[in-house]
Amino acid sequence: MTSVERYEKALGVLDEYIRAHKLRHTFEREALLKIIAEVNKPIFTVHDIDAKREDQHISVPTLYNSLNLFVSARILYKLERTHGVQVEQYKWALDAKDSMRVICTRCGREANFNDPAVNRILHERKYANFIPAHFSVYVYGVCKTCRRLLIQRNSEQMVNGK
Repeated sequence: MTSVERYEKALGVLDEYIRAHKLRHTFEREALLKIIAEVNKPIFTVHDIDAKREDQHISVPTLYNSLNLFVSARILYKLERTHGVQVEQYKWALDAKDSMRVICTRCGREANFNDPAVNRILHERKYANFIPAHFSVYVYGVCKTCRRLLIQRNSEQMVNGK
């Protein structure tokens, strides 16, 4: 989906949400939605948006309030991750699909993976009073590179007697 298509689809969802909840349609919300649509990352942070926001006259509180509105309208998902510090990240809900990712807790490297058994279990699972749309699975651990560096560092310390 291109940024223009994503923006137009999100704007339609936002308009419906604003009408249903009797909110005001503002230029700032529309401008932020356009900025977010132009961010070419599957998962992005406030800093990614803030860098482009400077061209517009949009305040930081308006940015955060709009992001919360977009999450409420199910335009975006808010992901809260901890890599030593709490980081709020966002992902488009409009083009969401099932995903499985591994994340290194040392360097932050991420990679997709596919496990048919996990996929089957999650799709066949029945939930009381809930109909799932899609899922995201995150597996945290240490990547091969960081593990090798840890082993190398530990073996050097043993040799040096530390």
